Amino acid sequence: MNDTNTGSGDEISNKNNNGEQMTEDEIQGSVNSSIDSSVDSSVKSKVPSVEEVAAEWREKVAYLAAEMENMKKRFARERGELIKMANEELIKNLLPVYDNLDLALKSIRETEEKVEANSKDSLVGNLLKGVDMTLVHFQNTLERLGVKLVESEGKPFDPAHHEAMGQSSDENAEDNVVTSEFQKGFTLHGRVIRPARVIVNKTSKE
Repeated sequence: MNDTNTGSGDEISNKNNNGEQMTEDEIQGSVNSSIDSSVDSSVKSKVPSVEEVAAEWREKVAYLAAEMENMKKRFARERGELIKMANEELIKNLLPVYDNLDLALKSIRETEEKVEANSKDSLVGNLLKGVDMTLVHFQNTLERLGVKLVESEGKPFDPAHHEAMGQSSDENAEDNVVTSEFQKGFTLHGRVIRPARVIVNKTSKE
């Protein structure tokens, strides 16, 4: 009888390379070796190479670096805006002082117009000069803090900068143009903190 295993080709031969009959331990060792080789091949095909792992981590590091840079820029921008607007409430509380000085100046000028020409150097004239200088100084201080007056009279009505308090019907003025101003408006670093209260011209019939 032939000692050679006549099973399928996938089965392990029970003879070694010299054609000698293998012992049970040798057969088991051959089977284990075959299994280990198969497992090693399968594992190696699934484990990424060093280059692949390095490329993946480089991509992750680059993404995190970009995110950190964006966060730094956003924090810097928000901090800058916070610093700019930090005095907003204080400035709003000072605006009535500006209004009072402005009204006082207008009142003194009206009074001065009624004073005789030879009395221009009187108390009224000196008071006018003093209030005018104070108002100019106050306005310059506000400008250094980023505060600017809203342009109104003669300008087209802009709801973002103006608050309409009434209408006029001046045929000599263009339609939807501000003809007079009740109260001055202000912006802080380009943002409106108080709209100007104005009268808007309406000549067209709607």
